[in-house]
Amino acid sequence: MKRLIVIITSLALLAAACGTGTVGDAGPVTLPTSSTEAPTTTMTNGTGGTSATTTTGVPDVTDTEDAVDQIFVELFFVSDGVSARRVVRAVDTPAVGANALRALIEGPTPVESDEGLSTSIPADTLLLGLSIDDGLATVDLSREFEVGGGSLNILSRLAQVVYTLTQFPTVDEVLFHLDGMPVEVFSGEGVVLGDPVRRSDYATILPIEPGPDDAVAEVWNQNDLPDIAGFAPWKLSRVALVAEDDILNVRQDPTVQAPIVGMLMPGVVVVRTGLQEVTGSSVWEQIETPLGQFWVNGRFLAAVVSNANFASDPRVSDLLNRFAAIIAADGDLRPVTSQRGLYVSHHGDPIRFATSDLSTILADPTTYKWPSNALSQDDPEFQQIPGRTFAEAVADSFLSAYDDPDTMTTINEPIEAGNGRLAEYAIPFEFEAFNYIGVHDAGDNPEYGGLDWVTWYVSIDYEDGAPVIVGLTIDTWSP
Repeated sequence: MKRLIVIITSLALLAAACGTGTVGDAGPVTLPTSSTEAPTTTMTNGTGGTSATTTTGVPDVTDTEDAVDQIFVELFFVSDGVSARRVVRAVDTPAVGANALRALIEGPTPVESDEGLSTSIPADTLLLGLSIDDGLATVDLSREFEVGGGSLNILSRLAQVVYTLTQFPTVDEVLFHLDGMPVEVFSGEGVVLGDPVRRSDYATILPIEPGPDDAVAEVWNQNDLPDIAGFAPWKLSRVALVAEDDILNVRQDPTVQAPIVGMLMPGVVVVRTGLQEVTGSSVWEQIETPLGQFWVNGRFLAAVVSNANFASDPRVSDLLNRFAAIIAADGDLRPVTSQRGLYVSHHGDPIRFATSDLSTILADPTTYKWPSNALSQDDPEFQQIPGRTFAEAVADSFLSAYDDPDTMTTINEPIEAGNGRLAEYAIPFEFEAFNYIGVHDAGDNPEYGGLDWVTWYVSIDYEDGAPVIVGLTIDTWSP
């Protein structure tokens, strides 16, 4: 997967609270008073949504005198050096998330070790702090956490922490700090770790062994699903934002901890029952399946709108005009973008910008080394490309094309522009479930002989019956 390399132009230091108990009681942490270095890191696709803010625990476990003494959680240890296995522990409440990490650091019991379980986390690691906000868990560990081990061992210890924290419905992704400082490059193995990571980032490195309740589920294509004929379009949704070689899990209950009862192929159309549940930062939709009514994460469902209805909807052109006006004013993009955030395909896999980022992203000075269609990120020449802000690389480029008097627009029609790639392959597979508008500026600078053309594809979904922008794709001759 291509990733977006981020150069943060300024950095505020986060002071970490000390842990409590025998594991994680590290005493005071001394932090520098300022930092002017601009670290470079790698940003993966993330998730957003809304949830409560909490520290050293999970939002749905409150710090009250009436709280239960203990609760069962899952810890993830390394099984025979090649996979992750769940074990169940009872940990104290409140501060369930922090106590789960402390139990994880303590490692497997002697009996579990005899069964082939081990841990890649150094025994002298200390938990210094944990906060959870808007689906993001920020965990602060002592520097011992990155000491020793080869590349697999290093990645395995990261996976153990991520797997353990993301079992909670309030956690979608994890950001690592060491001794109170954000991590850019982790350990001597050079693992780039400056941005939040998710379970999927480690799924092939340290796969989770099926649990006793994880029966192998069937993969359903359109022919396997209930007939959609006769249903009103508002009852239907299409599986979207799922890679071509991936699937969407259907779960027994509206939570990622629930057993998987089936899996949906990308692009299939499902019938929604109309029931919704909000769990953590996710909105779950109940759907009809061959086995009955079960649940999928609504983030991966798109409205089913016919080409004719989309083409005749005057709100679509109004949406693009509002989008352009907001860009020109360096305003807040949230009123015209999806509740899921905004996905940008800049010569690579779609990268998600969370809704919380979109209010100020047009004025954000953060610069990025955007993926190029001409140079690999491993190419030394790529490293010489100056970083650009979101406004410079995305917003201003779109506005320039949209406002050009010679611009051509299309509806659900790719535009052949002459870069040697068939136009239908310009839009990433993950966006194929959405209707889109093509915005093509043919280029008119004589200095470039017509090679300064640019095409933007604006992928549009419908939320609460109104069109919103969910994805942007750029197609150009050169980076």
